[in-house]
Amino acid sequence: MDMAASQTLRRLPALAAPASVGQAGDDGDRLTAAADWLLRVANDMLAPDRQSVEHCLSLALARLQRDGGEHRPDRGASDDAGQKTGLAKAGLAKSGLAAWQMRRVTAHIDAHLASSIRNRDLAAAAKLSCGYFCQAFKDSFGCPPHAYIVRRRVERAKELLETTATPLSQIALDCGFSDQSHFSRIFRRIAGEAPRLWRHKHRIDGGAEEQ
Repeated sequence: MDMAASQTLRRLPALAAPASVGQAGDDGDRLTAAADWLLRVANDMLAPDRQSVEHCLSLALARLQRDGGEHRPDRGASDDAGQKTGLAKAGLAKSGLAAWQMRRVTAHIDAHLASSIRNRDLAAAAKLSCGYFCQAFKDSFGCPPHAYIVRRRVERAKELLETTATPLSQIALDCGFSDQSHFSRIFRRIAGEAPRLWRHKHRIDGGAEEQ
């Protein structure tokens, strides 16, 4: 949580949840009631600061989804199978991105590797707030967006090294690196060897090594 959102939350008075939250019939109803209550509280108390409202609600949603998945009681194998089937049909990852969101985000990344890729643009592609998106992305891909983007840039560079005679300086720019030095440093760290050596070992067309 960033400092501004943390300070905003500390300013809020301690409020007891309404009785309807504790009296809901099952976990799903309680989560729904709690979410509705949080929405009303956030809207009333943070109305002058819409950005804080969005950020706090994103954090609350992530927490509710995580707690709901961890503490839901076992109601038998048939109920469990039904829940899993429902999640599969909805294309949802547990506290992560839905299948359609993953497709849109990866497509956006691959289409913009040569330029700057901002988290807020990826979040917009997934139709999520930036705060919730970053955690959901990590849950789905196992790494933060930046780390995934760097790996995709290196993979694209490998393709160009193997199939073209494009100079390393141009490959660096085409793959979104600031310059050839930056490209070589990141490529060596991830691939384990320098781009020039990689090209020498993996050129598909058997062409002459770049001078």
